[in-house]
Amino acid sequence: MPEIVATSGSSGVPKQVVLSDDAIAASTDAANEALGGPGQWVLSLPESFIAGRNVVWRNAASGAPLVRTEGSFTAEAFVAAVESLEHDRRYTSLVPTQLARLVDAAQLDRSFIAPIRRLDRILLGGQRAPIGLIERAARLGWKVTRTYGMTETCGGCVWDGRPLGATKVRLTDQIEISGPHLADGYTDPELTARRFVEDARGTRWFRTGDAGSLIGGQLQVSGRIDDVIVSGGVNVSLAAVEHVVQVFAPDAVVVAGPDAEWGEVPVVVTTLRPDLAEIRQAVQHALGKPARPNHVVTVSVIPTTHTGKPDRKRLARLVASRMRQRRSSWWRSTPSAPRPR
Repeated sequence: MPEIVATSGSSGVPKQVVLSDDAIAASTDAANEALGGPGQWVLSLPESFIAGRNVVWRNAASGAPLVRTEGSFTAEAFVAAVESLEHDRRYTSLVPTQLARLVDAAQLDRSFIAPIRRLDRILLGGQRAPIGLIERAARLGWKVTRTYGMTETCGGCVWDGRPLGATKVRLTDQIEISGPHLADGYTDPELTARRFVEDARGTRWFRTGDAGSLIGGQLQVSGRIDDVIVSGGVNVSLAAVEHVVQVFAPDAVVVAGPDAEWGEVPVVVTTLRPDLAEIRQAVQHALGKPARPNHVVTVSVIPTTHTGKPDRKRLARLVASRMRQRRSSWWRSTPSAPRPR
């Protein structure tokens, strides 16, 4: 029987994806082969979404009991789970927010380093990792592999930029993926017809909606093709801006904010208080003047979805509300001043 797995809904309404037994088996076998064999896993992700399901499926091949972390994700709970693993091969899957918490905790308490170093692989996916995070983990001796994929591809099928197993990647107006692990489609036939296409040779491809490039056969993902705003008539990639901003604020999320003059502008949301002038200078140097963020919104915590990704829809609503309030206050106090760009 096929399994129905919901997408995370981090960039839109969650979709119901139909995964066949054959697709799940192909994905599981390819992953275990790339890892060097089945092993025992620590599950620290929601089991209702694809990343968590993959941990369950891959662990089952080892015959070892699955180890779950209980309650909210903490370094203490994760290390305790890792220390309970008994199989010769040990794995886990994390999202960048979780790995960042572990790295930060290990810098404060060195006793966390060795147990996590015993993991044969940490698969990291769900979103782009902040600049320097994987390098920080590597300096601790932790073995991290970046994964790229989605529910429609039965999870991560490109590891460290290289297609896994029989996976094929091509670039059209976006990244497209083919392979035996592709979903049958969605429960919505119209959406299936739009996102799953067949070429002249009869090969099925999934249109990811992501932009990217292939450099020496290695896939570089630059962000969502719909994650581009037009600011003052110039296209600006929010993902590209975010990548630069995270040098100054590793937890930063960049979303579009409404602007009466420019249409939309990039806005930084973070729990930190980085220097806006410094950020604007760095973004201008890397991406050009129109890409410079106009505001930094500081929050006590970055809201996330059930899968641990930043809740960008919620953040966009928050930014829109904050900017309306700020614009009203600003114009009342300086009605004749020019607007900054």
